[in-house]
Amino acid sequence: MYDRAARTQGATEITDETYELTSVGDLMEHLIDGWQIDRLHYADSCAPVGPPDAPGAFFELSRTDEGRKFLFVPDDGRTFSHRALIALFRDRPHIWKHLSPDRFPETEAPAGPPQMPEEWGEMPNGYPEAVAFEPATLLNVVAVNQSQAADDVTIAVTALELYEDAARVRYLAHAAGADARNDLMVMDAVAIDDSGRLYRVEQHSCDRRGNRLDGGLVIAPAPPREVAGLTVTIGTVGGGLSGTEPARGPWVFPISLRAAP
Repeated sequence: MYDRAARTQGATEITDETYELTSVGDLMEHLIDGWQIDRLHYADSCAPVGPPDAPGAFFELSRTDEGRKFLFVPDDGRTFSHRALIALFRDRPHIWKHLSPDRFPETEAPAGPPQMPEEWGEMPNGYPEAVAFEPATLLNVVAVNQSQAADDVTIAVTALELYEDAARVRYLAHAAGADARNDLMVMDAVAIDDSGRLYRVEQHSCDRRGNRLDGGLVIAPAPPREVAGLTVTIGTVGGGLSGTEPARGPWVFPISLRAAP
């Protein structure tokens, strides 16, 4: 709970050794990265750390693994646009994103038809049931944090785990309708990368609790290191066990791998 009194009392004295100049954009980045505001106050002069004739907003921040920071923003006439704020949220991978399929940016289609997995890679032994995801073969974990809703089914992809011989998508699913809820583990999914390579996608592990599902999709072969983007598309959910009509998407999750080693 935000305690306004606690955050506006007992402010640290303004000296050259305490407060550092920042901007609203940098301050927002700190908050996005997990820093918390412990105290804040206003001063009609930023002296001695800033312009003596300019008022300023002063912030005391803390983060468990980083300690404390003392920042101030002077009234220097600059503005921070809403567009810049939204860009911070859009570009940070650890911030959850709800994406509308009809608003995906257009991407350049790969030249020629998709390359089937057997044409460009080697399928792991025992795919998909016997694929072993061992810590020793884990190469990287890419934060995805995207959610989409269609036809009373919400799917959230949390992460993409990259292994030596395969990959695994971690996801959460929730179904409001009874038909989709009964067959929540039945998914028609496909993956393709930015070079037109097609991947096999199958259910791997699921933990179902009521109308919620904590699951994983195994993707094979393993994406080559030069892959910059991988798009996982789920076309339908359900309809395989009870014979009812499946929930229809698509649920599309474009995943950037540019930060992956």
